[in-house]
Amino acid sequence: MNTNTTNRKKTRKLLFQFLFASCFQKTEKEAFLESFYKDTFSFELDLDYMDEMINIIEFREGFFIDIVKKYSPKFDFEKMDVLIIIPLYIALAEIFYFSEEIPIKVSVNEAVELAKTFAMGTSKKIVNGVLGNVFRDLDELEKIKENYKGNDGYSIFKKS
Repeated sequence: MNTNTTNRKKTRKLLFQFLFASCFQKTEKEAFLESFYKDTFSFELDLDYMDEMINIIEFREGFFIDIVKKYSPKFDFEKMDVLIIIPLYIALAEIFYFSEEIPIKVSVNEAVELAKTFAMGTSKKIVNGVLGNVFRDLDELEKIKENYKGNDGYSIFKKS
């Protein structure tokens, strides 16, 4: 495993933890890194990737919510566990915005691993199922992404 892959994997886990913390209180990345990981992982993290992922997830959350709702019709999104939603957001951001750099299969596998690590029960099956369907309909979703305007304002993250 090359260093960049190792760094990205570690950064994904930290990104998951940052996003999870952001579900409960407004969290600044710098303060989060300082308080939880001061000098521990900073040399191993891909902070450019983390910054870009945070921005993508924040600004494209409405698009990601619509995708999760479409491909998990048995679940009420507003009641869905954030431990399932966050790996989906990370994978969707990578699939739609990093696919030239990160193979889609890697994004899916990493999301399933995050779900196995942080969530319980059938979460990995839900994540895998949603992302499998996204992969199947990727061309259609790419067209929707380009023209996407909607977001009803709902967010899993605390804004203040």
